[in-house]
Amino acid sequence: MKDISEAVTQDKLEVPYNPHMLVTYKAIAGTYAEPESPTYLTDKVTDIEWALHNMRADKDAYYKLRAKISGLEEQVIEWANPNYDKDEVIAGICEYFNINPTKEVTVTGTISYEVTVSIPLNEVEDFDADYLLWDELSLDSNSSNISVDNWTLDSADVDWG
Repeated sequence: MKDISEAVTQDKLEVPYNPHMLVTYKAIAGTYAEPESPTYLTDKVTDIEWALHNMRADKDAYYKLRAKISGLEEQVIEWANPNYDKDEVIAGICEYFNINPTKEVTVTGTISYEVTVSIPLNEVEDFDADYLLWDELSLDSNSSNISVDNWTLDSADVDWG
């Protein structure tokens, strides 16, 4: 039997690579099955490749987070010093994790508006500016930091001039 490390390129494979092949394998005890009752799973090669890729990415992310936590443990020892005040510790934590905390506030104000609308002459007598503006006017924000939760239309005066 050849060493598996020799079969690293597709041209050296004894069995041609088939990404659509179904592979049956024994589940490792403690994960899918108990040792006394082995379980066999069948998956497509591409599904196994993606599962392995995701596990590698998860492992890399875990090691990065673990290193971040190790560094935080060192920082906590320093921040426990009574010479640090709460604001310095919070600023240090924010800097360490590269976060920018925010506080949401509600702002209430008045907006004046002026619109020009063309009305067919046969609808002038029945024209209702409030109704039109409630249906056609909207208030929105161009910023992801602002959410317009509520707005109201108090009055709509028409200048028939």
